Amino acid sequence: MMQDYQQELNVIRDLLKKNPNGMSVTDISKALKKNKNTIGRYLDILLISGQVDMRTYGMAKVYSLSQRVPLSAMLSYSKELIMVFDTESRIIDVNANFLTLLHLSREETIGKNLTYLQSPEVDVHDLISIQATDREERESTVTFNVRGKGERIFNQKCVPTVFDDGRKGITLILEDVTEHILAEREIRENEERFRMMAENIHDGLIILENGKTVYANNRISEITGYSLEELWAMNTVSIVPTECQDAVLKRIHDIETNPDKPASLQMWIIRKDGERRFVYLRFSAVRHSDIRYNFIIFTDITELKTQEAKVRESEQRFRMMAENIQDGLIIVENEQVVYSNHRINEITGYSDEEMISIGLHGTIIVEEVSSGMAAAGLIPHSDKTKLEEIVKSVKPDSGTPGEFKIWITRKDGTPRFIQGKVTAARHGDVTSTYITIADITVFAEREKTLRERIDALQQILD
Repeated sequence: MMQDYQQELNVIRDLLKKNPNGMSVTDISKALKKNKNTIGRYLDILLISGQVDMRTYGMAKVYSLSQRVPLSAMLSYSKELIMVFDTESRIIDVNANFLTLLHLSREETIGKNLTYLQSPEVDVHDLISIQATDREERESTVTFNVRGKGERIFNQKCVPTVFDDGRKGITLILEDVTEHILAEREIRENEERFRMMAENIHDGLIILENGKTVYANNRISEITGYSLEELWAMNTVSIVPTECQDAVLKRIHDIETNPDKPASLQMWIIRKDGERRFVYLRFSAVRHSDIRYNFIIFTDITELKTQEAKVRESEQRFRMMAENIQDGLIIVENEQVVYSNHRINEITGYSDEEMISIGLHGTIIVEEVSSGMAAAGLIPHSDKTKLEEIVKSVKPDSGTPGEFKIWITRKDGTPRFIQGKVTAARHGDVTSTYITIADITVFAEREKTLRERIDALQQILD
C-alpha cells in the first residue's frame, strides 16, 4: 500500500517535471486519468513535504515541481551547524560542522537520542528541549563552553520539517554569532562607561552627528534649569540676555561657518528661575567616514567670573590708593619691576614702561656725593649707599623694614634726595618687594643751608 502511495507521488512529480510552467488539478487528473479529489490529496502531501510549489491565478491553483536543494547538499555546504531529528528526537542526519563542535563521529551520533549524547567538548543539554509536536519555527540563543576555546554563542533555530515520505521531524540550525555578540557586548560596555563618565563630569556635554543632536547629559539641565525636552523645544538663544543676543548670534554664525574648526564662546545666560549664570562653551569636531561629530562642552564659570570681578575691583581700589598717595611706590617681584605709580615718575623722571624695562637699579641711580655730606648727616653713615644692597638686606615676612636716605640722579641729570622704606613678602615661589619713596630734597637743602650758616657764625665767634 505504501509502495503504491509513493508510486503515485512519483508519477505526479514526473508529470510536473515535464511541465515546468505548472499544471492545475484538472490538468493533472486529465493527464493521469485520475479523480480530481485523489489528485488533490496527493498534491497536498507533496505541498506539505515541500516537493511542489503552488501559485494562485484567480480561482485556479497551479502546481509546479519545487526547485529544492537536497538535504545532503545543504548539510555539506552550509556554514551553519545543522542536525536533523525525527519525531522521537533521534538524530537522522548531522553535518560536519556540528560534528566538529561535538568532537564526535557520525557513527557516534546518527540514530542516537540528543538527550543521551555524550560529547567530550560541550554539554549538549544547553540546547533547548526539542519537541516533535512543534509546528512553528522557534529561535533563541544558546551558549556553549567549549573546552580550550572558552565561550561560544550560537543563534539557535528549530524548523519543523516534513521528509519526502511524509514523516515529520525537526531541523536544528546553529549559527555561530560569538564574534558578533562579543563585539556588541564590548560596544555596550564602552557606551556604558562613556555614559557614566559623561553623566558624572562637572561640565555639560552635547554630541551632534551631522548636525543632529544624539546625546546630551543631565548637567546641561542643572546649569540652565530647563529640562532637555524644554531646551530642544525652545530657541536656545532665548536664554541669553537681550542685550547680549546680537553678539552671541554673530559668534555662533562664525562658528557654524567653520564647523570643523575648534572654537569657544563665553556668554551670560538666564536660568529658568531667573538667575544669571556665566557659561563657557567649547566646540570641537571629528570626522569619521561620512559622519561629522560635533562636541559642545558647556561649563558654568559664574563663580570664577565673580571671583575675577572681585579681583579686578580689588586691583582697582589698590591702584586708586597707590595713585593718590604722596609717596612714590615701586613693586618688585623676583627682581622684576611690575608696578610703579605716577609719583615715582615725578621723582625719577622715568615712565612706567621705562621703570619696567630698564629695572630698579637702572632708574634709581645713587648720586656720587662727598664725604662731607655724610659727615653732615645728608647721607647715611653706612656702606650701603646702593639701593640694591638695601633691598637685598630685607628678609621676606621679617616684619623689620629696611630704611634709606640717598641722593639719586633723575633722568634729566638733576640730583634728588630721597628717603624710603623697603618691605618684602613671599607668596609661593614669588617674592614681592614693596619700596615707598619720599622726595625730601627741599628739606635736605634747607638743612644744608642752615648748617652752612651755623658754621659761618661759629667761625666769627671763634
